[in-house]
Order: sequence, then C-alpha cells, then structure tokens
Amino acid sequence: MKRRATGRRAAPARERILDAALKSFAEKGFAGTTTKEIAKRAKVNEVTVFRLFGSKHALFVAVMTERSLNQIRREVALETDGPIDELIAGNLRTVLQVLRANKPQYMVMLGDAWRQPKTRALIGEMSMRRGLELATVRMRSLMDAGRIRRMDPEVAARALMGMVQSYFLMNDLMEGRKQDQAQDDRVVDGFVSVFLDGMRADDGGGGA
Repeated sequence: MKRRATGRRAAPARERILDAALKSFAEKGFAGTTTKEIAKRAKVNEVTVFRLFGSKHALFVAVMTERSLNQIRREVALETDGPIDELIAGNLRTVLQVLRANKPQYMVMLGDAWRQPKTRALIGEMSMRRGLELATVRMRSLMDAGRIRRMDPEVAARALMGMVQSYFLMNDLMEGRKQDQAQDDRVVDGFVSVFLDGMRADDGGGGA
C-alpha cells in the first residue's frame, strides 16, 4: 500500500518552490540566488522550477506578487462605509504588518537593488509600481463614494504610501527598533490626521 505524503512533501511543488525562493531571495538577494539552490531547498528538480516559472526573473515576480502584494490585496478593507479615519488607519496597519512579515526579504532586496540594476528594476516594477496601482484604485473608490475630496488619486496614494513606507524604512530597517504597539498607534493615527485634515492652521495658514 502506498504511504501518503506528509509534511513539507505534501505541499504542491509550486508552493514549495515559492517558499524556498522567498527564503533564498531574502538571504542572498536576486543576483546571489540560483535556481539550483532554490530547487534543492524545495526538494524538486531544477527543471521543475523552469517548467513551472520559466526563469528566475519570472519566479522573483511570482514571489513578490503572491507572497506580498496578494497578501495586501486580501487583507486591505475595500468597503467605503464606516468612519473614514478608522478605514484608513486599519489599512495602514495592515500594510505595515505585511511589510514587517517580509522584513528579511525587503532588507536584502533593498541592499541588492543598489548594486544590481536588474534587481532595482524588478523591485520597482513588481513591488512599488503594483502597490501604487492598488493604492490608487483604493483612493479613487473613496473619492467616488464621497469619503475624501476629489484630487489626483495617484498623488493621494503616493502621499499615504509614503507615510507608512518611510516609517517602516526608518523604524524597522534602518534603526532596527522593536515593535512598540503604542508608538505604532500614535504614528498611524497621526498619519491619518495629516492625510485627512492636513497641516494648515485654522486661520488659513497665512501667518502672523
């Protein structure tokens, strides 16, 4: 009688390859990772990697899309009802959690991007550009629902994305601080206030 596969080998080859690629790319970056070591880590033949993904470039794209962007797509709230400050704050926290869940990957990838133009282009195309497109769609839907004022939705998306990305970059990657929920809440709530209410004084900001 044939024994049923269990554990890691029970997972489909494609999922094992994606998991292995995520770890390898996070450890060595795009340029330093080979399909051979990914295949070994996933316990498949290297030919299987090429059969399922076609190239290392395509595999990298799949990792960035399915292990990061798709997670954001699944968890970001798309409804337009409810308190607008709570909707935006909740989505900022979601994005921050996803960034932190992929922190080792982003640390190596960003370092690799400075040295490898190809990696820089891949990160810009798959992570930054597609993330911006997702945020732009979200801003447009809130404008269409009358929840935020009408303006260029891409500019609004860049402003909001820049806030949470800069916080993650400085707090988690550059300074290496431990997660502090009280600080996160204060910063996220502040971002939402600046984004929704601006910084102009009540008198119109004309000065003394």
